[in-house]
Amino acid sequence: MQRTEWPFNLEVGNTFFVESEEELRGGRRGLTLVVGPQHPGSGHMRLFVVLDGDMIVDVVPDPGFVHRGIEKLAENRPYWTVLPLVEKASIMDSMNIMYPLVLALEKALGLEPPPRAKYLRTIMAELTRIRTHLYDMALLGIFLGHSTAFMWGFALMDLYAEVFAKITGTRTTIAYPVPGGVRRDVKPEHVEAIRRLLEVSRRKLKDFKTLFLDNPVTRARLEGVGTLDVKRVTELGVVGPFARASGVDYDVRKIHPYDAYSEVDFEVVTEKAGDAWARTWVRWREIHVSMSIVEQLLKNLPGGDVIDEALLFKNPEYRREGVGGVLGVYTYMYPEPGEYMAVTEATRGATLVHLWTTGTQRIYRMRFVTPSWRNLHAMVEAMKGHRLADMPAVYMSFGYFPPEADR
Repeated sequence: MQRTEWPFNLEVGNTFFVESEEELRGGRRGLTLVVGPQHPGSGHMRLFVVLDGDMIVDVVPDPGFVHRGIEKLAENRPYWTVLPLVEKASIMDSMNIMYPLVLALEKALGLEPPPRAKYLRTIMAELTRIRTHLYDMALLGIFLGHSTAFMWGFALMDLYAEVFAKITGTRTTIAYPVPGGVRRDVKPEHVEAIRRLLEVSRRKLKDFKTLFLDNPVTRARLEGVGTLDVKRVTELGVVGPFARASGVDYDVRKIHPYDAYSEVDFEVVTEKAGDAWARTWVRWREIHVSMSIVEQLLKNLPGGDVIDEALLFKNPEYRREGVGGVLGVYTYMYPEPGEYMAVTEATRGATLVHLWTTGTQRIYRMRFVTPSWRNLHAMVEAMKGHRLADMPAVYMSFGYFPPEADR
């Protein structure tokens, strides 16, 4: 943290303009601290924190330091090259963050993935959800000064990365789904690797819970901190587990199921307290729900192709190489002119893609709405009225990921 250098003009998020430090404080006494944008401070996001003593009076966010420009870049590229571009917005949650784009493109191209592909997509989405929750738990641990939780979280994440590498060839940004199906089929040894991964996860998570979540210091740092009730999170448009932690019973997977989610039975996890602990506990419970979903899907995994017959007809070599080796098949397909939209439940909340197409292979316009951007204002509001020492706990209780918000 550092003291601000005033006076100067400051534009924050294109919506907030400050002429002086006095204006930022609203005439109040206090100290204004700048947190970030250095990575150890807030993960590439700057916060102007107004303090009265060590109490937080106001917080003004200044996002945009890792702006990807994905929406604009999508206008200048063939649609099939936008897929790996989008997943960079949330690298740990790469499967879920690109999911709505794939679904929207399928509507535009008139493609329908076969049942096996739908199951495989859903399996990878839930494995990615588990890994992302572990990532956020690990960062919450280090933000609270619990370095062991940080190391345990990343060690568990690495097990998932190894399984992703076996199936897709890469550990993190897997770019697994494509319009009409998935890049590659799974082999029997891959299915067995996933089953072993879930077994190991359940055993390791018991110890992780004991050392971190059952730690009385962790509970003391999170309970009653950063509380937002159901009315306020609804007004602020909060999404995902952070809304469900305040009692909002909404999950896109359940309300508007896509791919294989209609084929599985799972609980929408909610809590009512709306504090940092509830936001953490909801995500912890969701890890176990995701494991149950994956087990159900593996048990009933259908056979057959993993790509739409229309693509197989144009390129029969797919069965041998997989889409990863024959992406040129899409050069023969043109999206129908019109508007296409899809929304999915990414790990941190609802993610929406809205496409405008004109019949060429280049997208005319793409709107990409991510959960971290939706949750930003709630996060900074939840900090107000607490001590400065509570700010890191509130920050990571929202799982805020700057590149996902800046997109």
